[in-house]
Amino acid sequence: MKTSLKITLSLFVLLIMMVLFAYNYIIPSPEKSLTIAAGREGGMYYQYATNYAKDLEAQGFKITIIKSAGSVENLALLESNKADIAFVQGGVAKEKHKASLRTIASIYFEPLWLFYRNTLDDIHYLRDLQPLSYSIGENGSGTKALTSILFEENRLDTQSALTLSTKDAYRAFNEEKVDAFFSVNASDSTQILNLLQDKNLKVATFNRLQAYQTHFPYLSPFTLSEGSLNLQENIPSKNLNLLSTTATLVAREGLDDTFVRFITIQVKHSSQSKLFPSTDYVDIPMHPEAEKYLKKGESFLEKIFPYWIASNIDELKYLLIPILTLMLPIFKGVFPLYKWRVRSKIYKWYDDLESLEKNDSDDKVARLNALLNEVNTHTDVPLAYMGELYNLKLHIDSVIRRVKLERS
Repeated sequence: MKTSLKITLSLFVLLIMMVLFAYNYIIPSPEKSLTIAAGREGGMYYQYATNYAKDLEAQGFKITIIKSAGSVENLALLESNKADIAFVQGGVAKEKHKASLRTIASIYFEPLWLFYRNTLDDIHYLRDLQPLSYSIGENGSGTKALTSILFEENRLDTQSALTLSTKDAYRAFNEEKVDAFFSVNASDSTQILNLLQDKNLKVATFNRLQAYQTHFPYLSPFTLSEGSLNLQENIPSKNLNLLSTTATLVAREGLDDTFVRFITIQVKHSSQSKLFPSTDYVDIPMHPEAEKYLKKGESFLEKIFPYWIASNIDELKYLLIPILTLMLPIFKGVFPLYKWRVRSKIYKWYDDLESLEKNDSDDKVARLNALLNEVNTHTDVPLAYMGELYNLKLHIDSVIRRVKLERS
């Protein structure tokens, strides 16, 4: 029994050593560092990036956040590998981005807001802006990218339009340098809430929302109900029918699958929305790992272990198959070796028995009895081999009786 245990333990230790060697040298763990391309400090992209960074840093990541003008600049950062993940507004990506980048998830709706002076007539069409001074969004931002597409589709010229950030456009509005300005931002952002409280501003509610969705599938009608943002102040003061895109989290080409799945888990756990994160409302193809998690949820291992442990076990399973294949010949040889090892404890006594049987000394019987005593005292074998041990004892006893009979 002791021999069996020793062999089993030896094989187990050998297997563990092979697995550890393979894991350390064949599949080295990637460095846990990520760079996130956000937007302007104080904006929703930056706020989400900060929240994600806290969650990821708590899991041992080193996080760097890059400030940017917005989605267009973020896409450039992903393409140049200066960022690992980035916030990108739906509809901004070009075909080249769709070929190389992958979406982790859509994370919230981003309505297109058109704020304009309350003394002006109601605006329901883009052409209504032509006589006015207006801003279509900052260069490098998703706002400018989206408004440019919409103006182009309506065959409207934007050469006279200003390109200002929301913050700068609002300042220019207060200085009476612009009459209207666009902004793409979440309805619950601090910036939008502040603008909605300004009595000098109105929000355009565009007609033909369904038509825009038909032309641009990444856009969808979005209704913000009266008082939904602040009941006491009744913000907004009426139902707003807006055109909305979505904010998406996008990964650069070649980002480690383990990182993508882990980020997706963090995004899912940090969300308080029933709609998001989602695989819908995206124009850049989904990353397979992110899509699998969002549609199927946690794996069996992830329900039992923390993610990194579950991930390591999942990776190791691919190593166990070749390792076990290599170990198979060893296992096949172990049992014959074990059987020979146990039987050798019994068979070695037959040499002594044969030698004593051929010996004609006067103390032959005494020496045979001593041999039998040695066997009883020093031979320990598993129960499965006790029959062979008792055969040895019977043989020794048979020789003793025969010798006694010959000498009587």
